[in-house]
Amino acid sequence: MNQMQSERYYSVAEANNLVPELSQRFGAVIQMRAQLHSMYRSLVARGHTPALDLTGATPAVVAMDLPDDIARDAQVFRGMAEALREQLEQITETGCVIRDIDDGLVDWLARDRGREIWLCWKYGETEVAYYHELNSGFAGRRPVSELKGAQGE
Repeated sequence: MNQMQSERYYSVAEANNLVPELSQRFGAVIQMRAQLHSMYRSLVARGHTPALDLTGATPAVVAMDLPDDIARDAQVFRGMAEALREQLEQITETGCVIRDIDDGLVDWLARDRGREIWLCWKYGETEVAYYHELNSGFAGRRPVSELKGAQGE
């Protein structure tokens, strides 16, 4: 049995209904990532390399005896990393699969004429206008107008 057969299938309309929320969330993700990169570079330049794990584990608490300003910035960094992780969780809770955080690229599983496909959306696009085969990825995107009734069902 294909592992994806137990997954939920989305129509183009269902995926499009999620675009406004995803646009807002990826806007926040992109901003948070830029701030985290900046703060990370600042902490490293001051001799402290913060541990970061966005897999769901709490970011590691690091060495004691840090100067107050570095300890404060490390704490802010950990809080921002947790907020980013939460945003990413909320994005995946919409039913999409995140393919690229930097580009805001996501897919939803769909069906067309009995075959499984991915509906594809990228941050900045106003709607889900593309799909691709399961094994072709972003480079193989095709217009959803080619789908049966452009529904992706």
